[in-house]
Amino acid sequence: MTTLQIDPDELSGKRVLVTGGTKGMGEATVKRLRQAGAKVIATVRSKPNELQSPDLFIQSDISTPDGVKKVIEEVFARLDGVDILINNVGGSSAPSGGVLALSDDDWQQTFNANLFAAVTLQRSR
Repeated sequence: MTTLQIDPDELSGKRVLVTGGTKGMGEATVKRLRQAGAKVIATVRSKPNELQSPDLFIQSDISTPDGVKKVIEEVFARLDGVDILINNVGGSSAPSGGVLALSDDDWQQTFNANLFAAVTLQRSR
């Protein structure tokens, strides 16, 4: 078995924003980036647990324009910019039943979270 060697200075000084960074792939990505020396802030919809440092997260629903605005303001206030943006948030809370069961609001919410948030964050400053 090969062990992956991580250079602790590989991303030293880099400022990274990861959307959806507390579970699954997002959590693993945040951990790996921090091991490589990056300053990482992750977005979360709900408050992180007590084992995680709250200053490493921005609690916000990025499926809303106000949520995206909050993330942009806070990440620039904390990191003075972003070198790397990882758009990890994705999914849908739409009801089951296929395309005909979805309302326009269901579609809009999914596009807001999965597409428009990423575009808006990418265009910021």
